Amino acid sequence: MREKITEQTKKLQQSNGGHIFYEYQSEESYIQNTVSYIITGIEQGDHVIVIENDRVYPMIERQLQNELSKEDLEKVHRVNNFDFYCFKGDFNSATIISYFKKFVGPFIDKHISIRTWAHVEWADQEQITYYVGEYEKEVDQTVVEFGTTSICAYDESRVPAHLRQTLMSCHRYYMTDEDVLCISEKLSPVQCV
Repeated sequence: MREKITEQTKKLQQSNGGHIFYEYQSEESYIQNTVSYIITGIEQGDHVIVIENDRVYPMIERQLQNELSKEDLEKVHRVNNFDFYCFKGDFNSATIISYFKKFVGPFIDKHISIRTWAHVEWADQEQITYYVGEYEKEVDQTVVEFGTTSICAYDESRVPAHLRQTLMSCHRYYMTDEDVLCISEKLSPVQCV
């Protein structure tokens, strides 16, 4: 999978970046793909912002410590995902985007190339589909505006069909534990050309 991530992100780096919906099934694959994405980013000269929870990040960090130099590890910037997504107590897209722009602003201002990996999680809320959809539409615009590559990772078991359809409409690429695909105009995953 590392080769597919490397190949696809090189293509995205040459364009205006890219917004990828990653729907994972296996936590082990999720961790491996996160590590691959981070290492690929650093190899391509990026700093990597990782928005992840306190339970999973130590497993990612251990693998990174085995594969990266101390200097490269300094290019990995971690944000707690619950703090990020529930900054003001709820999943509010305007608040999250504002927080995101403030966090990445210094990198952009200094012309430091970045990419992001965000593990999107939420407490059980009735209207989460609406809020996540609104957030992802804003992220898509922000990713293009900043020219970054961003993966938004979701646990497949927590994504009902109507939310999956919303997420397909807000991303340009679809990733599974095994593959990276383009999203067609019909909102279905297809092989990228």
